Order: sequence, then structure tokens, then C-alpha cells
Amino acid sequence: MCGINLHGDRFCTSNFEIERTKRQVYSAESFQRTLIYSGRIGDKINIGYREFSNDYARPAFNNEVEYDLSESKSIGYKGAELEVIDATNRSITFKVIRNFNSARQ
Repeated sequence: MCGINLHGDRFCTSNFEIERTKRQVYSAESFQRTLIYSGRIGDKINIGYREFSNDYARPAFNNEVEYDLSESKSIGYKGAELEVIDATNRSITFKVIRNFNSARQ
């Protein structure tokens, strides 16, 4: 194995260990959480939350939530946090602040 530093110097060794690590691969069969935009009425937007396991919706884990954008442009649910940039009755533009899997800081 060889490495090269910023000055172009090469360092090689044959004395090293390889460690194999298994990592989860996400697929349609994985556990998924989604936020679904349902539109805007006045200053309020409607967001649906769904959980899927093995590509099937989990009925007990569906929820509809209403957010008032006149109070805050930041919305959150189950650890995910979004900043709403623009919302119409048909579309939403947003910035992801934290996804479902991010650790809280």
C-alpha cells in the first residue's frame, strides 16, 4: 500500500492489516420515513408523514400535520427539519436542515 503526501513524496509499506466492515445497503426493502407535501391554504401547509417497512406502508405510522408559515418558515417532524423557501398549492421549495437520520446537536 502506498500513500502520497502534499509534496508528492511516496510512502509505501507491505506491512498493513485490512479490516472488512459490513454496511447496510438501503433498498426498497429498507425501513423508510417520508414527508409528503399536500398543499397550501392561506399561510398553512399540510404535510403527511408515512413509514414504510419492506416496501409496505405501516398504517399505524401515518399522520397528517398542518404548519402555519406565518409563525415560522421552519418545520419539523420526527427529527427531520426543513426550512420552507416557497410553497404554493401545487409545489414546495425547501432546504433540508436535518434529515430523519441526523443526530441532534
